[in-house]
Amino acid sequence: MIQKHQRLLWTLESLVTGRAIREVRDRDIPLAQQLLQYYAVQAHTQEEALAGWEPMGVIGLILPPMFSFLEMMWSICPALAVGCTVVVLVPLASPTPLLLAQLAGELGPFPGILNMISGPASLGPVLASQPGVQKVVFCGAVEEGRALRRTLAGMGPELGLVLGAESLLLLTEMADVDSAVEGVVDAAWSDRSPGGLRLLIQESVWDEMMRRLQARMGRLRGGRGLDGAVDMGARGAAAHALAQRYVCEAQSQGAQVFQAGDVPSNSPFFPPTLVSDLPPASPCTQAEVPWPLVVASPFRTAKEALAMANGTPRGGSASVWSERLGQALDLGYRLQMGTVWINSHGLRDPAVPTGGCKESGSSWHGGLDGLYEYLRPSGTPAGLPYLSENLNYDTFGLVVPSTLPAGSETGPGPAPPYGLFVGGRFQAPGARSSRPVQDSHGNLHGYVAEGGAKDIRGAVEAAHQAVPGWVGQSPGTRAALLWALAAALERRESTLVSRLERQGVELKAAKAEVEQSVRRLRAWGARSQTQGHSLQVAELRGPVLRLREPLGVLAIVCPDEWPLLAFVSLLAPALAYGNTVVLVPSGTCPFPALDVCQDMATLLPVGLVNVVTGDRDHLTRCLALHQDVQALWYFGSSQGSQFVEWASAGNLKPVWVNRGYPRVWDQEAEGAGPELELRAARTKSLWLPMGD
Repeated sequence: MIQKHQRLLWTLESLVTGRAIREVRDRDIPLAQQLLQYYAVQAHTQEEALAGWEPMGVIGLILPPMFSFLEMMWSICPALAVGCTVVVLVPLASPTPLLLAQLAGELGPFPGILNMISGPASLGPVLASQPGVQKVVFCGAVEEGRALRRTLAGMGPELGLVLGAESLLLLTEMADVDSAVEGVVDAAWSDRSPGGLRLLIQESVWDEMMRRLQARMGRLRGGRGLDGAVDMGARGAAAHALAQRYVCEAQSQGAQVFQAGDVPSNSPFFPPTLVSDLPPASPCTQAEVPWPLVVASPFRTAKEALAMANGTPRGGSASVWSERLGQALDLGYRLQMGTVWINSHGLRDPAVPTGGCKESGSSWHGGLDGLYEYLRPSGTPAGLPYLSENLNYDTFGLVVPSTLPAGSETGPGPAPPYGLFVGGRFQAPGARSSRPVQDSHGNLHGYVAEGGAKDIRGAVEAAHQAVPGWVGQSPGTRAALLWALAAALERRESTLVSRLERQGVELKAAKAEVEQSVRRLRAWGARSQTQGHSLQVAELRGPVLRLREPLGVLAIVCPDEWPLLAFVSLLAPALAYGNTVVLVPSGTCPFPALDVCQDMATLLPVGLVNVVTGDRDHLTRCLALHQDVQALWYFGSSQGSQFVEWASAGNLKPVWVNRGYPRVWDQEAEGAGPELELRAARTKSLWLPMGD
């Protein structure tokens, strides 16, 4: 149907968005057809790979005012392919989505699989809060995504974010400058990209690159999008105002601005713009670059370039330009981006996953990753609202309630109390206080340290210091350490069984929990050697490396139930995929986890695992609000889950919460299933195009 009506589609798209019809006709519409064909095939051929998963149900898609038809298709196609139905909220006066819905309605006896609602952005939270909506995918500005994250906290549906549109181009002195100039044009001024470009140029080629770039800007043609000869169209008044505001602010902060051509001030067209000499500490350096601006900055060394590129809160897409393939691959691998191209920019293929990290969101399109976005493990209960109207975000976990011992201490207990396990050793908490832990009979089992905000800051700092060393370890080394930890756990079996028995676990069940914990560590050690890195060929464009990278510093709040098995089941995949961990163990029975920490002190690198005990709500608050925690898993109360979702909007860290529902940790699907693999790492696509 799209092929039959493609002329109408590309004309409407260019007319409404203002983009050059050449780009829509030659790139967007053909790629949209490829997306439909690819996912139609994948829905049939990937049944084995998707065994154990089921469609989420109703998906809500919220599109920004300046969206493209192709951007919408990247989200719709995989959702429909796995069996979900879609409700799309599109801006007013957007006829292209309505035409698509009409075409879908003519296909067969499945009315309602694709629904379009035209309305203002304020309807987004209304759509997301509708009963039955299981996931909301939001495409748009970072601040709008942050606000939606807070609004949806506790409402039930999952939230997928595709935020921002800025990309990065890193040009080394070994690059082909002529090709790189065309790469900048493709990235910023060819109507392919919805956002601006941040350009990093090595100092030795700065003058030549700027001269050639300004000369090339003078040959760009702007005009009405329906004119087949123009390179750039007009994106509307809102895009024009956003670009003009950024230029004015940059000039006020000392930047130099070069604009090609003489465009009247009242013209709807914004000329291609090059901004340079922006002070490193200026606000515009950290702000997102809008279309059609290019902000250029020099760098001296590769290390400095990586610091500049990774120093922004965005992590969408980037390209590296260098004729030395080894240098280009090293830079591409170390960039904290979701998609990286080598000596090219903006390549797309339905089979290749595309996404971002950090504040660019964690939702993915393309390949199997695009399918998993709309699937959940079979048997997972539907996402129902768990909103607590009485929850006060300002006071939740703010004050640690006093805990006085009740009953006499019986049996063996730690003396002195266990400290906090931070930086590879046990240490006293900042508050110099401890909290009592009772056994199943109400007797005093022992004491653990009362951790607080200062201790969380120290644990996160220790975890960050351990990141470079642990990420650099080979999968074989990680596997060996997990196996060594499993052997140490096995040697402690009698002690751990005794701990569990004092919490009311029967002897047989306690032994089974320890044995299963040992098996989990060994299983994740084996999995760490096959971490899902793969090489695929994107048609004739060359190979693409699909990498599975660690999240970074991962905070985990363990459930009270299954104090040893849940602890191991969450810790093992996190370590197997290269993360460093700050962990809060079971509040009712933290001793098994602390016993294991004694072996970690001798087996694992310093700072790799940090265990903080104390009041669960207070520690959760500290972790969720911490801007250097890069992901958070929470298994506790429904109120705690709601707070974590709300507080994570600060740095838009990916979170995984249980919404107050218990998880059956001794079942393989829930305690060691593929969902843990997907949650413990993120995908990165590294393109290696071949040819001229």
